[in-house]
Amino acid sequence: MKWYWYLICAVLIVVGIFSSIELVEMFNVSSKEYGTAITIETKNNYDEIAKYDFGTIGLDSEDYITFSNVTTFAPMEFDGENKDYILLFNDQPAVNTVVTNGKVVGDVNLVFYGLDGEVVSKAELNFVIEFFASQTKVTTTITNNNDSVSYLETYMGINGAILKVVERSSL
Repeated sequence: MKWYWYLICAVLIVVGIFSSIELVEMFNVSSKEYGTAITIETKNNYDEIAKYDFGTIGLDSEDYITFSNVTTFAPMEFDGENKDYILLFNDQPAVNTVVTNGKVVGDVNLVFYGLDGEVVSKAELNFVIEFFASQTKVTTTITNNNDSVSYLETYMGINGAILKVVERSSL
């Protein structure tokens, strides 16, 4: 073989090595985070006082119309008369929130859409959080209208169920 055949083979080997390195870098999968997520608490200057991560809320029913769950947690200090609180379910503010000394009640409305964009069901959750000296009791209630419990359980399987009590801070 002539010397230029060796040169051509060496050049092809070098080009092949560099091309392989570039292909590995191009198809390498990596997870990165760009920026930060802005939560409703940081945006509105709220202080989180309680966070209840249910994963999914196990709803039970005797009549298959009204479903409920009662879960107890560790006790905590709560001052419903002198401070202003709101209730968040998966970072969605509750409506009709009533705060009294030792109790927070609020409703969360979730709307579920079909593939064509029309509303297929609505879940109207009612949360009651009672702060006792020995425990904190969280009661969740929903009425099963148009398979709303089934849609809610699928929603919680994907998004989880995190209930937060946050205090509005004064600036």
